[in-house]
Amino acid sequence: MDIIIAEKPRVAMKIASAIGKSEKIIYNKKVAYYKINNTLVLPSVGHIFSLSTNDKGYPTFNIEWKRLDDIDKKYQYVKPYIDNFIDKKEEAERIIVATDFDNEGSLIGYNIARFIFPSLEIKRMKFSALTKNDLKKAYENLMDFDYGNAIAGETRHIVDWFYGINISRALMASLKTAGKYKVLSIGRVQGPTLALAVSRENEIENFKPEIFYILKIKAKNTEFLYEKKVKEKEIAEKIFQEIGEDALVEKVEKQEVKIKQPYPFDLTTLQIDAYKIFRISPSKTLQIAQILYENSLISYPRTSSQQLPPSINYRAILKMLSDHEKDYSIFSEKLLNEEKLFPAQGKKTDPAHPAIYPTGQKPEDIKEEERKIYELIVKRFIATFMKPAIKVETKVKLNAKGYSFFAEGLKIKESNWLLVLKGLYEIKEKEIADFYEGEVVKIQKKEIKKEKTKPPSRYNEASLVKEMEKRSLGTKATRAVIVSTLFLRSYFYKEKNGIHVSDLGKAVYKTLATYVPEILSESLTREMEKDLEEIAVDISKQKEVLEKAKKIVKNVCDLFKEKEEEIGKSFFEALEKMRNK
Repeated sequence: MDIIIAEKPRVAMKIASAIGKSEKIIYNKKVAYYKINNTLVLPSVGHIFSLSTNDKGYPTFNIEWKRLDDIDKKYQYVKPYIDNFIDKKEEAERIIVATDFDNEGSLIGYNIARFIFPSLEIKRMKFSALTKNDLKKAYENLMDFDYGNAIAGETRHIVDWFYGINISRALMASLKTAGKYKVLSIGRVQGPTLALAVSRENEIENFKPEIFYILKIKAKNTEFLYEKKVKEKEIAEKIFQEIGEDALVEKVEKQEVKIKQPYPFDLTTLQIDAYKIFRISPSKTLQIAQILYENSLISYPRTSSQQLPPSINYRAILKMLSDHEKDYSIFSEKLLNEEKLFPAQGKKTDPAHPAIYPTGQKPEDIKEEERKIYELIVKRFIATFMKPAIKVETKVKLNAKGYSFFAEGLKIKESNWLLVLKGLYEIKEKEIADFYEGEVVKIQKKEIKKEKTKPPSRYNEASLVKEMEKRSLGTKATRAVIVSTLFLRSYFYKEKNGIHVSDLGKAVYKTLATYVPEILSESLTREMEKDLEEIAVDISKQKEVLEKAKKIVKNVCDLFKEKEEEIGKSFFEALEKMRNK
């Protein structure tokens, strides 16, 4: 008998209904699974195995995979799911892993297969959307199991465990020498991310504003700016006095510029736009996107791709969207009249999944935030097929007694793709009067404005995730989680102007930077990330990567042990300072 492993109960139901007429069976009055002829579809509930150790202290590398319910009582909910797999062990002849096609999904399936159904052949269903057609196609075209993804996922878990558990224990053990206990933690990617925020915090705190002067004149009710900022007040006043009462229109330039249609969403771009437009946090956006995926409304969201392959059948999706009776439906309908459909494509790719796209299925009874994210994805998808917008840019140069002033105007000539995204993406038009080269115009008003340079902006959750991606810290699926964890640990707190680093966060950073700067190293983390990615292609590298991680962690832990009391004292003083504030 074939055993199909689904990542979650809802997905198991969808797979079963897609591949044939199924019988629903309830195991132990708790777990629903499905039978289709000689095939069983059994659900997991995400990871049901995790890494654990019985060792105390640090460093320790003596770990093993254990059932979650054997590690902690709070995970008792996984027991009936594991027991259901075990109950089918004797009748199983082949395993088909139908979890998400990425490192995490493949590891979930791999652990169930190797720990509960050892020695059986493992095949793979690969799909990017939970629609009936996608699932049926995946079942009819089984692949060899993607051991590379699974081993890469396992290695990441082990490396993160080595770092997270050992260094967190080292932090708390150091503090304990000073007679204080507090739960502290730091991880392989958390450290460099904390360092990014501290660096920005320091830039802001140490920023010394510089004064400069902006000169403005008005002609034909249009505001013109002097060609550069002036640092010296005397020079600004000299120019102001010499400008005169009229100016010569020296140059008028008009040009039509194409505004390219947007490329499809990858996860990070979706998170950034959702925060910018709706103020929905990156972690919440991922959570919502996962719900939409499990409801068969969008494709798999944890993707780095900004490209859509023709195999997803653009025309069929647009046809379904045109029947939604929404404001975007009319645009889908118009696109169907096009002889050929070519979406705009970004540069980023992902070997596992295409860019995020709507399946075309009509949403029913979804929450407000889910609707916002869904329609953002739908409208972005439609916009990728539409014509570029066209703007007209006007630049006017005035000569006022030898001093050059400039004004710019912008007018949207053809909205095209901007229409479908109206209210979400706006390009602000700027009216400008008609000017003609050689014309002499009256200066209606002139002004000097004193300004100060501004400090760099604070990171918000979305811009920090974007910066992490730029620096190759973490993965598309983990970056938002890491930022959330730093808030959870009280290293970050949020105000209207963005992310602030707490005194505790600064104390952790200062201690690590002083005694074990390796934990904050971007390059070390980036190098490890690259090593982990290579395992997906060559699993033989796993041992080498694990040994490398052990060596780094052991060196860090040795430094902690050597200066445990000194580090503990540093922490204690920082915490006391916080308490007395």
